[in-house]
Amino acid sequence: MVNIIPITKSGFLDRKWSASDNYEFAAEYATATLALGEISQAMRSLPIGFVKHEGNFTLVAILGLKQGENLFVNKKGDWIPGYKPAVLRSYPFSLVSSDKDQMVLAFDEDSLSIPDASPTNLFFDENGEITDELTSIMSFLTEVHTSYNRTIQLCKIIDSYNLFENWNISIIRGDKEIKVDGVYKVDEDKLRALDGDALVNLQKGSALGLIYGHIFSGANLSLLQKLANLRDNASKAQKDNIENVEEIFSYENQDNIDFSQL
Repeated sequence: MVNIIPITKSGFLDRKWSASDNYEFAAEYATATLALGEISQAMRSLPIGFVKHEGNFTLVAILGLKQGENLFVNKKGDWIPGYKPAVLRSYPFSLVSSDKDQMVLAFDEDSLSIPDASPTNLFFDENGEITDELTSIMSFLTEVHTSYNRTIQLCKIIDSYNLFENWNISIIRGDKEIKVDGVYKVDEDKLRALDGDALVNLQKGSALGLIYGHIFSGANLSLLQKLANLRDNASKAQKDNIENVEEIFSYENQDNIDFSQL
């Protein structure tokens, strides 16, 4: 559970927060929202698909094969080598909509209940102004939110050409076939059948780049299978071998976001 509270001077003036690289809070996230600016990095290590949310298609990283499972977080709460979605890297902060329909910076109160959390960072300085660190976090989240909204618009363009179809993901886990429902992909046959004008329209809006990033990321489904079986085997052996999966990756991990694609 999360306990998201908008940050106000009256509520946070004398309080402190804790920074941590631990991702235990995301251990049960089977998916994570992605924005357009993350595609070039995320597609290297994460399977990327689409889900429907409030009537719109959104872009997500597929992190697990069932609800309540994130195969990219080990038993210690560490993120194994690979891209970390911005929505998770910004924790315990997020943007929420205010009563005036404005986006405001918010904080997860439950982050302070994590074992070994040691709050040392101020929300406001001695002059009652928001700290430079929080200003940077707010700027980062605002850029991500802008990119996310752009992604929603691109998904609408893709959907206008009726390109989405059920992905029907099927993965062998141990001796069982696991099916992942509720995830969509782009129908490549329909994409190839589009005329020139349609392709130009997709290209102008960066939708075509999003599509190909998604398609290329499909190769990472095999990584999910490897991680799932490594986890299951480690559980049986009563040890966490997931920490030794660096050889699966053959590139230098980067968490950069290309906001030039906004």
